[in-house]
Amino acid sequence: MPHRLFATLTIAALALCAVTASAAPAAATPTVTRGHALVIKVKTKSGAACTPVVTYADHTMQMGTTKKARAGGLLSWSLLVPRTASTGAGKWYVRCAWFHVVAQGKFVVAAVKTTTPPTTPPAAAPRVVADKQGFSQRPDRYGTGSSFSYGMFLRNTSDTQDAQNVYVLVNMVAGTGELIGTATRTIPLIAAGQTYALGDSMSLRTQVPVAKLELTIRIGAHQLKQPHNTPEFANVRIVPSQGDPGWVGEVDGEVLNSTPAMTLTNAKLSIVLLDAAGNPVGGGTGYTFAALPSGSRMVFLATSGFNSVPLDRALTPVVSAEPAYAAAG
Repeated sequence: MPHRLFATLTIAALALCAVTASAAPAAATPTVTRGHALVIKVKTKSGAACTPVVTYADHTMQMGTTKKARAGGLLSWSLLVPRTASTGAGKWYVRCAWFHVVAQGKFVVAAVKTTTPPTTPPAAAPRVVADKQGFSQRPDRYGTGSSFSYGMFLRNTSDTQDAQNVYVLVNMVAGTGELIGTATRTIPLIAAGQTYALGDSMSLRTQVPVAKLELTIRIGAHQLKQPHNTPEFANVRIVPSQGDPGWVGEVDGEVLNSTPAMTLTNAKLSIVLLDAAGNPVGGGTGYTFAALPSGSRMVFLATSGFNSVPLDRALTPVVSAEPAYAAAG
């Protein structure tokens, strides 16, 4: 090929490549993401057989297929940049017959941009607070101790989150600030927006009057509000002690299982006693152990924890349950 013709061919290929390798100005270096194609276009002599060669930043080479220019002399290649290609600056050139380089250029390999899917912020933990609390204390008839009965209402302030494994620590505090007793209880569930009547009792080794209760409440876990089966109660009443006039003996009533196709296998009952103003004056516990089929009812007797509550102060019982169910056979 005459030198003058080759010089004309080289200049034309370089000028065209500067325009077609990138839409940016000639000085700009195109960027190609791993897994995408590097497009190379050149113009050369009709009938010339040309091959593109790409060199990556780590000096790894990639060679395209050899193509023969048809009428007009235009050639183009789309070379796929491997997903394992080294990132950074790379080079390319096109050589035709006699191994003459007719065009060359630069490009930059970029890593694939990963988009992090939006994450849902964790739901705020619910709060459980004691709305009301109260107690009664009665010195033992013999000895230096006393019996103590307390009750409180624990309310889940969240309308969307169930509070699970609610740990309640109750300190009995004397007027001097000294602790004279401690009781703990873990409540498996206080549902979203619900209130749990916590009633219980304990024996104290002293007759020093309890001045107040000191509470610590911690939530072990929480979950999005779920439907929960709970029994119903009817005809609940406070029963005087037969052998100890003037004091509460027990709380009796009926428990109803209105959950379809489920048997209430057992339930722990927690009971708070209220005075005429609706304030807690004590509490206690009871249990049901007999299986209660769906659509039926039975009597419950709660006899633990009430004997230190004066009968004339206790007017209204409030019952909460920790039930267990099984599918009806």
